[in-house]
Amino acid sequence: MTGIFRRSAPGLIYATFVFLMLATAGYSQIDPNEPNNELGDATWISTWVSAAGAINPAGDVDFFGFEIETPGILQVKLNSLPDEMRARIDLYGKNFNFITRKDASNPGDLVTLTLDLANPGRYYIGIVDLAGKSHDAGYTFDLFFDQVDDVNEPNGEAGDATEMSPASPLGFDDLVEGVIFPKGDADIFKVYVIGSGILEVKAESVPEDKWRVQALRTRIDLYGKNFNFITRVDASNPGDLVTLKHDIVNPYSWYPVSYYIGITDLAGGSYNVPYAFKAGFEPVVDENEPNGEIGDATAIDLGDQIEGYIFSKGDVDFFKFEVPSPGILEVKTVSVPEEMRTRIDLYAKSFNFITRKDASNPGDKTTLSFDVKNPGVYHIGIVDLAGGSHKVPYTFETSFEGVTDGNEPNSEIGDATAISPGEAVGGIIFPAGDVDFYKIWMDGPGILEAKLESVPDEMRARIDLYGKNFNFITRADASNPGDLATLKYEAPGPGWYYIGIVDLAGKSHKIGYSFRTVGVGGGLEVSGSGPTKNGAAGTMAEEVKEVAEGGAAETKAGEAKEVPDGAAGGTTAASYREATLTHSGFDFSLGATGEYPTYDGEIITWQPSAEDHPDYPRDSGYLWWRNTHLDDQNRVGQTRDMGPVDLASVRSVPAEWDKSPLVPPLLVGHTIVARCYDGYVKFQVISVDPLVEEVLVRYFHSPDATFADAAI
Repeated sequence: MTGIFRRSAPGLIYATFVFLMLATAGYSQIDPNEPNNELGDATWISTWVSAAGAINPAGDVDFFGFEIETPGILQVKLNSLPDEMRARIDLYGKNFNFITRKDASNPGDLVTLTLDLANPGRYYIGIVDLAGKSHDAGYTFDLFFDQVDDVNEPNGEAGDATEMSPASPLGFDDLVEGVIFPKGDADIFKVYVIGSGILEVKAESVPEDKWRVQALRTRIDLYGKNFNFITRVDASNPGDLVTLKHDIVNPYSWYPVSYYIGITDLAGGSYNVPYAFKAGFEPVVDENEPNGEIGDATAIDLGDQIEGYIFSKGDVDFFKFEVPSPGILEVKTVSVPEEMRTRIDLYAKSFNFITRKDASNPGDKTTLSFDVKNPGVYHIGIVDLAGGSHKVPYTFETSFEGVTDGNEPNSEIGDATAISPGEAVGGIIFPAGDVDFYKIWMDGPGILEAKLESVPDEMRARIDLYGKNFNFITRADASNPGDLATLKYEAPGPGWYYIGIVDLAGKSHKIGYSFRTVGVGGGLEVSGSGPTKNGAAGTMAEEVKEVAEGGAAETKAGEAKEVPDGAAGGTTAASYREATLTHSGFDFSLGATGEYPTYDGEIITWQPSAEDHPDYPRDSGYLWWRNTHLDDQNRVGQTRDMGPVDLASVRSVPAEWDKSPLVPPLLVGHTIVARCYDGYVKFQVISVDPLVEEVLVRYFHSPDATFADAAI
């Protein structure tokens, strides 16, 4: 490659001699180049010489021919010419075909024609005056040619790609040189990749054009084996060094696959100085691949520590394993790349999504825990939430702790486990949200007692009781986690009764509970801190009894009826209305379902403030009374739980209402005072059915703040 200008001494002497003769003696037929006014008569000259001539007579054209043996950069530079001459330089090919030209803007201007010549051979220069004038004085010009050698050419098309480094079949880690020449040139190189890994192409140096004062603005393209475009990276500025990285996934670890690298100049320039780059390949071997689809999940054993790679970008790794029984499954990441924000997904045997666990930050370890109810095949998916790829592996391990409840399946009332009076019964609340149902036969009337004898420390127990038609009857709740609760109920007659055991917080436990159910004679009592308190429940029983003996019909939702008073200890002869309250709303003054905004309130499954009571969480089977109209008007509830007291003992409206978040639900045996649209009401809760959201109450309505029921 030639990077300096060379001049021919004989040519320079010749040009000087001709120029002096032309300049001193005039034209006078003394131009030794003539006749050269046709391409076929062109004066033959060498490159890297100075030449001279004269435009005379008018309309004269001087042609000069030369030959090149390699590609290179041609420069024809006018050094002197008559002041009146507006010069043109034309360039022709070996077949006298016109290639390009350069015109002076004004008479006397010195112009230079520069062009990349990619093909060796003969070329011709034409010098002419654009105005067609003749001149007695001559002109001179220099003919420069800078040779450009690129051993990789021709490699401008993918089919002619240069295989990198014959000494290294893959061509990696060697410094590769090339030349962007001529303008618009693209150099294509071919590499082979075996297996999966990260391909890196890094520009090590870029040239500057000495003549045109510009630098290469590099573009690196990557193509696949079918010459299909894959990706590219561009330099932001001329002279910048850029690096292309691409994740290659090749499931065949033994088979070489070809890829093509393209180098171009975004500015469209050409250069007589080479650029240089290196290509490297870092293998990433994941023995679990291909497992990027759930149907291709890699089989693993519980308890094993597994290693995998999130590679390439957007990769998901799926694994499958067998769970032998109900129990607690745990999937725990042991190590992850620093840049990886891990997600663990869990799927069932039919590929249906179950749950997931996300790391909070890149590099964080995370653990997914799940209560497995049904044994069988489960699938895990591991993914980077940022969609990245990593050459560093992650590791995870699985563990499983079986939880066996011999009474299952009994999580639905229709599958209740049959038990006998006096029998010690054990069960496990598992998985989360589990309910265990049991059924017991009562031979006749009497007190049915269900008493918890042990519970896990974290379990806040509830005991529900249902009748033969699966109708809810009553319940008892433990005050705190770990507390024991006892439910007592006076059964009116023989039949099946159903007991439900549940954790009020919806938690699961691997430690079991135990209880015992007995039936004895006597009155009704529901103990514990649940909906029905001691004392009040006895009064109620004497009342769910007097109604029955009186032959009163059942109360329909939204209707009221008169019932005799037995709650005042026989000291009054007052009668109270009975009604079933629902979410449809109720008007106590009318004794029937009302219309908004004149009805007094409605049943809801959360407290009116929409906050969560610490002892009575929403969506846990509790119901509240909301004064609908006044709630909308004042934005506060106006109810007060007076506790488990006789209805007749409440004589007036309290000075303060219950305040959020300590607004209790409707508890069996409790008396409630509430603001109505047209006065006030006091009512006592007889029963609560959360399944259908109905509450049976006895009530007394007053147009003012005083309850005069004692005078009835």
